[in-house]
Amino acid sequence: MRTISLLPVLAGLILAAASTGRAVGAAPTDSSGIRQLEGRAYATGDGHLMYTESHWLYADHGVPARLVLYRCPDGRPFARKWLREDGPSQAPDFELTDGRSGYREGVRRTGDGRVVFTQPGGGSTERSAKLPDSPDLVIDAGFDAYIRQHWDRLGRGDAETVPFLIPSRLGALDFKVRRLDDAVVEGRPARRYRLGLASWIGFALPHIDVAYDAASRELLQFVGLANIRGSNGDNVRARIVFDPVAARPATPEALEAARTQPLDGRCPIP
Repeated sequence: MRTISLLPVLAGLILAAASTGRAVGAAPTDSSGIRQLEGRAYATGDGHLMYTESHWLYADHGVPARLVLYRCPDGRPFARKWLREDGPSQAPDFELTDGRSGYREGVRRTGDGRVVFTQPGGGSTERSAKLPDSPDLVIDAGFDAYIRQHWDRLGRGDAETVPFLIPSRLGALDFKVRRLDDAVVEGRPARRYRLGLASWIGFALPHIDVAYDAASRELLQFVGLANIRGSNGDNVRARIVFDPVAARPATPEALEAARTQPLDGRCPIP
């Protein structure tokens, strides 16, 4: 599964990213309403803390945007992700950069439309391709928007098939989304969903499970392959926990610091 990053570590945190003619990660144009939310990623094997995620949600020229800083357990950042919603919320533009290896992936806009790109790092050449032309395409954290938009329909238990973008493949694969049994997750009644390949071999490949607060529809937990790579170069399998209640106001200064902080963390993962 080294070449398939099934879903972002972002695991359901709303919005989209990219430049649309401005520099990716531009400062917010509205200093009010900036919020910060934390996530903690644990190894699914022995449960040790692999890394943390700090999310800043803000508006960029009226468009919902997000900055994510991935940190080692000692607090040093090692990767950063920009998200900006400029079109269908389930298909955002984004860019992920991992400072440990120089790995990059994302979706950006060009004069001819949108392209998906990937660059392994280490001085390698960027690869890119025109984004698949599908109105149903799901990109990265847009899976969260997809769940919210189809909450009632998915809640009836019907499985749905959606094309999900795999940047490392410069294309999309069909994935099946279905509701699992409800459960108590992080102390709250939760609705759970599973995302897995829709092909006949899908049963043999890793899947992704997400859990949402049944009342507020806020993401509580993500379990599965993340888009953060381990020390061996493979995407790590993680259990990422979010506490929406702990979201707090943030300042433009804090956001700017996150935007410019060097990616100097070198923690071994997992």
